[in-house]
Amino acid sequence: MKLTAVLFLLIAIVPASFAAGKKQNQEPIAWGVLSQNNGCVIFQEGHKTTGMFWGVAVTTKTVGKLTVIETLDYTLNEKELLETQENMDSLMLRSQNDHVKFVKIPEKYTPDQLEKARAMCK
Repeated sequence: MKLTAVLFLLIAIVPASFAAGKKQNQEPIAWGVLSQNNGCVIFQEGHKTTGMFWGVAVTTKTVGKLTVIETLDYTLNEKELLETQENMDSLMLRSQNDHVKFVKIPEKYTPDQLEKARAMCK
């Protein structure tokens, strides 16, 4: 009986300790025109949640969001874009027409990640 209790305790503790040690250490991701580009835009990747209250129930919708952090030799009118299929298609078309590279970094980025993104733009 004591042995099974100890095993259950170990099963509960071990996955939690591995999850606590994980870091969100994502590298910057580039897309669009990757070589011979004329400009570059660095986005911060995040999420936007909207909700509706229906009397007794609440519905929520979470969509990816891209926020412009920096631009290099390019002007992007929008400072915030939702990651919908239409907006992503529009960005790819803009990238091909204007020869622009896009780079995205996580919402909670480190200065090192921002420097890597800047290096990818050069």
